[in-house]
Amino acid sequence: MTPKFGSSKQSKPSMTPKAPGADQGKGLVKKQSSASKIPSKESKLGKPLMGDINEPFEEALEDVNNQLAQDPQNPELHKRKLQILRKQEDVLAIQTALEEAMQACPSVFFATKLADTLEGRGLYKKAQPLRQWCVDRQPDDVDSVRRLALTASRAYDLEVAERYYSKLIEMRAQEESPLSGSFFEEMLGKGLKPEQRSALQQMGLRLVAKALINHESNPDLLETAARLAYRTKSFKESRGAYEQAIRTNPNHKNAKIWKMELLRVYAHLGLQKQWHKLSESFIEELKEELQKDRTDNRVWNMLATQQIQAGYFDDAIRTLKDALIADSRNTQALWNLGNLYVRCGAAQDAIGYYQDIIDDPNEKKAVRRAIEKALAGLYFKLGMYDESLNIYLRDEENNAQFIAPILEATGRQEEAEETYLRSVSKSPRDAKCHLGLAEYWVRHANWEKAIEAAQNGLACNYATEEVHTNLSVALATAYMKLKEFDKAMQSMDEICELYPDSIHCMFRKVKLLILQKRSKEAIALAEEICDSAEMQTGCAPASSVLWSLLGDVSFLLRRFDKAKHAYNEAIKYDAMNSVAVCGLGMLESKLGNNVQAYKLYNKFITLDPLSLAVPTIKATMENMAAKMTPQELEDAENDSFFQIQTEDTASDYLGLAPTTSQRPRIFPGLPGGLPVKSEDKKVDKSGWLGDGSPIDYGY
Repeated sequence: MTPKFGSSKQSKPSMTPKAPGADQGKGLVKKQSSASKIPSKESKLGKPLMGDINEPFEEALEDVNNQLAQDPQNPELHKRKLQILRKQEDVLAIQTALEEAMQACPSVFFATKLADTLEGRGLYKKAQPLRQWCVDRQPDDVDSVRRLALTASRAYDLEVAERYYSKLIEMRAQEESPLSGSFFEEMLGKGLKPEQRSALQQMGLRLVAKALINHESNPDLLETAARLAYRTKSFKESRGAYEQAIRTNPNHKNAKIWKMELLRVYAHLGLQKQWHKLSESFIEELKEELQKDRTDNRVWNMLATQQIQAGYFDDAIRTLKDALIADSRNTQALWNLGNLYVRCGAAQDAIGYYQDIIDDPNEKKAVRRAIEKALAGLYFKLGMYDESLNIYLRDEENNAQFIAPILEATGRQEEAEETYLRSVSKSPRDAKCHLGLAEYWVRHANWEKAIEAAQNGLACNYATEEVHTNLSVALATAYMKLKEFDKAMQSMDEICELYPDSIHCMFRKVKLLILQKRSKEAIALAEEICDSAEMQTGCAPASSVLWSLLGDVSFLLRRFDKAKHAYNEAIKYDAMNSVAVCGLGMLESKLGNNVQAYKLYNKFITLDPLSLAVPTIKATMENMAAKMTPQELEDAENDSFFQIQTEDTASDYLGLAPTTSQRPRIFPGLPGGLPVKSEDKKVDKSGWLGDGSPIDYGY
């Protein structure tokens, strides 16, 4: 007979206080299942125990409470009360009801539900004793053991977590995958501090290694090992796991993804020979697959992606065109082809291409809308604000986050602010809307509001790496301006921990180290970033963002020849890379070529008018203008196009044939930058964290 909960014969998990509180970090709120989906059952009293509660809420709750007063140890009555409360979605009331049920008639069912509720509120330490109580009652239940291990890991009780994950591996020794399919996500350590996440992931690696002893070819375990090792910057271990997964499971559904990830690992290790060998063989493999089956859009898009990464832009354009012949509704191919035209400097070709899709009545409405936004974004980068705004105004209600930057770039600040706020109000769970508002406040030196907006954005469940990173930068920038350097550094440390492969995030830390007068650490980190960027560009030559980063860090280290080469390579692979344009402007300025520098700065402002480096650039341009002759200033301001400043144009380098319209592969008639206003003279030379480019350091 099982002892009654709370008796001296068993341990009693501590109950939680009824008031809301916080514990170790944030958890994902567990969605309550709908009561209407559960078949209705009736008790001897004729009342529904589970399922819909048809009577009014207050009446139903009063009725069941009266019955519980007469029969408090009836588990069915407690279950019925829970069902009533779930209809109101009152989490605290549900928690209280479960605590009362555990006191009156303890069971694994109520303990599990109470633990789930506590975890939904992020109270993992409160939930752990309940999980332990369940395991003590049924030590051979696999689900109970797994739940305890997971809860302990989230509560950062790694000793207990590792013990029960190890037990789970033993209990599932005969199963194909002894650890759950969600094990990698469980090891991410959401809500934990960076050092805690690192320890958790090291524990995860030990557990996967233990599971692999008897399952050395298991694809799920090998993939988990590779991904965890990558997260902890153990690139050699990640390489070994991916290579073993590919070798032992060549026909696995994820084998192609593993090869793409392995290429990233090779790049981080600087294994250029291995990278190029795998890249070439992978491209040929994808081509062979398409010869057998031309309907697989996934393979078409993978092939184009790999060709772009390897720098074969002309091959990629042909691939994307063939993909669209095979399936004109391949949305990813449509998008990639337009983007590739833009990267090649063929802005007019891209505009015509996008417009053809938008005007096609046979194209899906969703595709046309997506391409419309791509065209609007291109217009914005070209400084064609009216054209961009006209597109977004077709769906003004849902495009507030895109309209606001146009209003701000054209000087309509009050309207812009109202639109940024409206975009957040309209989409409070969209991290990108919060980012727009946070950066707006940073640009207007409202540091407290910038912190609030950035924190709200970081609290959103879903965000791309770019959005997540930029939210952290905005937050760190605001803290930096308030002289709260420790908080600023913590923000950057956390984002570097979350994206350990991002040397861009690491570069932003250099700024903070310099401001804290930790010059030796800053230079050492900059050297590390420079080495990594050189290795990675040697493997993936078409990565324009890596080339521009290499240019920035080389400029910072005062290696100007290397910086110029890197900036030129960045523009070669993406004619609209504003960071590289700005970098070349700085180099020309340093050489005293003010007219050329002024032109490049103008282009930078047009390409990225809301960059937080713009005020510094404008002040620099004003100083340049004061030193120019009237003719020089006229030449600088009337630059009619954006020609790539390299030995060869992009089209020459890429081997692209002229288009049917014979348009040159240049930016046709980019307008000059935004007017330089006198009030921009006084600029805070401490800059912002930005992308860490030298202009942010006052150089």
